[in-house]
Amino acid sequence: MKALAGKRLSALFSTVRYKLRHDGVIEVLRLLISKFHALYEQRPTHAPNTFDGEFGTDTEEIVPLWKLDIDSPYLKDGIRYQAVDAKPLRTAIEALPIHPQEFAYVDLGSGKGRSLLVASEYPFKRVLGIEFSEELHNIAAENIRRYKNPKQKCENVVSICADAAAYAFPPENTVVFLYNPFGETVLSRVLENLEISLRRGGWDLYIVYCNPVLAPLLDKEAFLKRMELPVSAAVYSNLR
Repeated sequence: MKALAGKRLSALFSTVRYKLRHDGVIEVLRLLISKFHALYEQRPTHAPNTFDGEFGTDTEEIVPLWKLDIDSPYLKDGIRYQAVDAKPLRTAIEALPIHPQEFAYVDLGSGKGRSLLVASEYPFKRVLGIEFSEELHNIAAENIRRYKNPKQKCENVVSICADAAAYAFPPENTVVFLYNPFGETVLSRVLENLEISLRRGGWDLYIVYCNPVLAPLLDKEAFLKRMELPVSAAVYSNLR
């Protein structure tokens, strides 16, 4: 195997030297790019020990927003797509002092839907994702369709293509999940919308904020209190 790899590398170097002498730097760069793409296409799509490898879904790849065609006034405030690890999310959900069957689960900036699938392992009333990229939303919808897990306890799982800043929270007990999906502008709008909804009706709110870059914004909100829980996320509840 090593001998074969050595021969291939030697052949590539010979080709590069020839191209450099006869065709110039541009053609050499084109050759190297084509070789890189060939190797990229041959890589395994999913490692067998990953979430996607287990469930046949597509949630692993990190996607920067410049790769997506997004029509939203909040595009500049968005953060790249990156899936949350399933284990710490399960730990955070299980640490909440709630009966999941009495709560909805809402992921703002849900991307390809990894957290929605994990949350469906618990008997939430419903699991909802809000994602402003139509492309990521469509992938999430397909992941929801193909996801088969004997541990799944909630089958009411939906992804909606919409701006989180414009989402009007209904008056129902809700766990809001955030994986640092957007910047200060959108997060401030979300907090404003939450406070307005809470004033209109008595319902319980919990916010699970993973990678809490903007936690100081939540810390200063008078209607929220930060909980001391043995989890890696910042967790908040409303004051009642």
